[in-house]
Amino acid sequence: MKPKLFNENTKKEILPLVACFLLSGFVVWWYLFLNRHLCLFYREQSQMFLFSPEYFRQYLEQPGGITAYAASFLTQFFYYPAVGAGIYLLIFLGLYRIFKLVLNEFSLFGRSFIAALIPGMLFLPASINLQFDIADELAIIFALSGFILLTKMIRNRFYDVFVPLAISVFYILVGGNVALILILFIFYLFVKQQKDAWKQIPAAILSLSIPVALWYVFYLTSFKDACTSLTPFRYPDANWTDCRMIAWLSMVVMPVAGMLFKNVKAGRKWTLSYNIGLSLILPVMVLKLYSPDTGNIVKMGYDAENDNWERMIHTGKETSVGPLNCFYTNLALQKTGQLAEKMFCYDQIGTPGLILDMQDNFSCQAKSELFYRLGLVNEAQRYAYESMIGYASVKEPNIRNLKRLLECAVIRKDSALSAKYEKMLDKTLFYKDYAKRRIVKYPPAIAMKDIFIRDMSVALASILEDNPGNQAVFEYLMAYYLLEREYEKAKSCYDRYFSNFSYPRIPVHYAEFLMLYKRINKLDDSFYALYPVSRDIRERFEMMDILVSSEMDRQIQKALEDGYRDTYWFYVRFPLVSVQTIKQDEKNIY
Repeated sequence: MKPKLFNENTKKEILPLVACFLLSGFVVWWYLFLNRHLCLFYREQSQMFLFSPEYFRQYLEQPGGITAYAASFLTQFFYYPAVGAGIYLLIFLGLYRIFKLVLNEFSLFGRSFIAALIPGMLFLPASINLQFDIADELAIIFALSGFILLTKMIRNRFYDVFVPLAISVFYILVGGNVALILILFIFYLFVKQQKDAWKQIPAAILSLSIPVALWYVFYLTSFKDACTSLTPFRYPDANWTDCRMIAWLSMVVMPVAGMLFKNVKAGRKWTLSYNIGLSLILPVMVLKLYSPDTGNIVKMGYDAENDNWERMIHTGKETSVGPLNCFYTNLALQKTGQLAEKMFCYDQIGTPGLILDMQDNFSCQAKSELFYRLGLVNEAQRYAYESMIGYASVKEPNIRNLKRLLECAVIRKDSALSAKYEKMLDKTLFYKDYAKRRIVKYPPAIAMKDIFIRDMSVALASILEDNPGNQAVFEYLMAYYLLEREYEKAKSCYDRYFSNFSYPRIPVHYAEFLMLYKRINKLDDSFYALYPVSRDIRERFEMMDILVSSEMDRQIQKALEDGYRDTYWFYVRFPLVSVQTIKQDEKNIY
């Protein structure tokens, strides 16, 4: 009789390896390709790891600070995307390995090659939350290691001393995740040490008094923050259905559920089918929770910093309509010379999609980018600084804003300020010589009055008056007036400044606006002597005028959507948002 090539023990070893290998590939794909800009670029740019004692000491002021410091150290290597994906993979495999040991301690899921991989997979959709921190996963790995350590102390005669000491050490290391250690440990005592549980559990619970004392004496943080440190409960948007929370709770739920169903008998084929099915379902569930919009916005911000304007426009087409998407698309259109020609070929939501409202650090960063590109260096500097220190979600000075502050200082020739920022960057690993290595041409600072910008249209008008040859400011001011449907102001701006620029002809959207202006004010055809609008645009407008003047049924509206969606006229007639109206509005002429 020939020996079998694969016996039962060999199958037990191969199947977990195959599942782990395939899911590891999925993890790398998730981070390196699907969410590269959000999970790697954004994380690396939103912090600034410094090699200095002061930076280390600030982490020691919070429970779990050592783990948070280690996470910050690792995050700086996301500068290289492949290295960052490798770090995420190592964390995923580390969580898999330690959770497998936890399940072994409970003698659970011995025939399952997928169970230990579930928590790591649950963290994938959690990682695309902007407030996610890899310290969350590192803290859980250390906490589960603490549980394993406690199980080894049960038979030690100094149990009553070692357990409180271990709990205290792990509180310093993992913060509020010490609760995870104790929950698992107490449950373990109930199911594995039933006779002695009543003696051992009180010592475990009372050991929490030492972390409380440590908090009271040592840490400068509230009791709530101390209890929730490095747990999903620390986030303002935390809720029980959040992926971070589900991933954290799975560490407790799975052992409890495993014990409840431990005695359920299942055949080998059924168990194998269950494991294979779950291996296929898990990635599908993760992909269902994938939302590309946030990642696309981060990608557009990255491309704006690196002058990848055409890719920004392409990304905008794949992203849901919103203020940041419209903002970055319009900026890219202006930088590629298309704003006056193709602005309304893309969905517009009014002026919030041209000049963002200041709502969060994202909008501040974006406004800083706009002002920087327009040459309004003081405003670019102000919004970069506001983005860095003005919001609770930004936990520390970060690379992205500090780079912009340095660039603004260099443009303004402020040697003292640029030296200050260079000194800070000199303490980082990858940005020591950022100002010297940056080879792109800085935008020139333009002259402007020293004003605090409140009304953007007023500010742009004032800047354009001082800089009448600045085409970018002219196009942004015209776009603002067109979006707000302030026709007289748009006409006045056009008449005063248009001839200063070398347009080969009247840009499409300006021509569309002029046709609408002529229609509203009932001007005769002598208008075309001053404003030579092309015959094609005139004929299109006349056809639309006929369609709109007739009774608007669904078929006519469909014809407008098909033939006129990329025009300023369509934006005016069917705006996506409510915009300002004036007394003599186009709604009153049809």
